[in-house]
Amino acid sequence: MKKTSFFFFLILGMNWIYSQQKSAKTIKEHETFNKTIKDIDPNLKGFVPKDYNVIAMKKGNLNLDKFEDCIMVLRKKTETTTSNMNEEKPDKRPLLILLGQEDKSYKLVSKNENVAYCIDCAGVFGDPFVGIAIKNGFFSMEHAIAGGHHWQQIITFKYNKTKRNWYLFKNHYINYVLNSDSSPNAEALVADVDKLTTVKDFGEIPFQKFNIYSDRGY
Repeated sequence: MKKTSFFFFLILGMNWIYSQQKSAKTIKEHETFNKTIKDIDPNLKGFVPKDYNVIAMKKGNLNLDKFEDCIMVLRKKTETTTSNMNEEKPDKRPLLILLGQEDKSYKLVSKNENVAYCIDCAGVFGDPFVGIAIKNGFFSMEHAIAGGHHWQQIITFKYNKTKRNWYLFKNHYINYVLNSDSSPNAEALVADVDKLTTVKDFGEIPFQKFNIYSDRGY
């Protein structure tokens, strides 16, 4: 290989690495963790089945009362080898809504296995599940991939005090492509799809019926 060709490909490779590092900052890093049963709050241990670990856990106010609540996302201990999205056989990740009680215990009030994507739902690009956010009766599930194919999806539910349930509030999907602007301060990625749908678009969908694996969302 000629020396000029070598340096051309070297510079090209360095630019690609830089764009990947910069794009990783564009999409929030994964907050997931894998906790075994011995690491969990004693008041929550009983909600984790024998063959599962906790991949994410967040506490906050889910039903607008004075007690702290909790959301847990569980994973099968074997999912890295048994989940097979290619054959439409994903190992699903149950999401539990646990409401805090006056005696510091928790009560399981709702469960859905179709809110958090499976470990191989993004194919070769890795685990798409990022984490959970809770704020004053709202909670959001975030998925994202930063590497090769870049996208982000934030699904938000809102508590209805009258019906005592959570309903899909909005679904925000963004797909990113490499920015053609090569100026020094330009972002490495720009959105080519930015789709936000709300309850006005999809109607009333209770948490229990939401299905992330369905194009319709339920």
